[in-house]
Amino acid sequence: MTDWSEKLRRCAILFWTFARIALFVLGGGLAMLPVIEETFAVKRKLLSEEEVLDMVAVSQTIPGVVAANCAVYVGMKVAGFPGAVSALAGAVLPSFVIILLIAVFFPSLDPQNPLLVGLFNGVRAAVTALIVCTAYRMFRKNCRAAFEIALAMAALVLILFHVPSVWIFFGAIPLGMLALRVRMKEEDGK
Repeated sequence: MTDWSEKLRRCAILFWTFARIALFVLGGGLAMLPVIEETFAVKRKLLSEEEVLDMVAVSQTIPGVVAANCAVYVGMKVAGFPGAVSALAGAVLPSFVIILLIAVFFPSLDPQNPLLVGLFNGVRAAVTALIVCTAYRMFRKNCRAAFEIALAMAALVLILFHVPSVWIFFGAIPLGMLALRVRMKEEDGK
């Protein structure tokens, strides 16, 4: 199998995998994270656990839709620029079609309809659970040292006090760099 045909095969896998994820996972980018991890790190072994954690960090900190950011990141890692385009197209196309259909038919629906209200209440509860599970798994994987746990707890407190997330990120970057520098000095001293 040539390198070109392998890249084409990976692009097709990326498109169809992200299209299925976008079509069947409700709740947006954060709800997609466990499915992306399961699909690309556990089943297909195309990403390592560290790469998945990097994907989450990058997709959360750069502007844009989390699902699209994740798709571009995974696509670049798996098949370069063509992979990024394929994954992004797969992640966006189902959502675009669904939103277009909703825009056409939603105005004629009664917002007080008990079935519709119940549907949205159930979906919101399920999405909240998915996001909490993802956050817990990320905490377990990322926060192993005392510094990381303390920084995560401090960020949580700041979020609860409505500090803008951009300031939390900008504050965490130099603290993380400082902690790495201290850790490196300690290792050099041993």
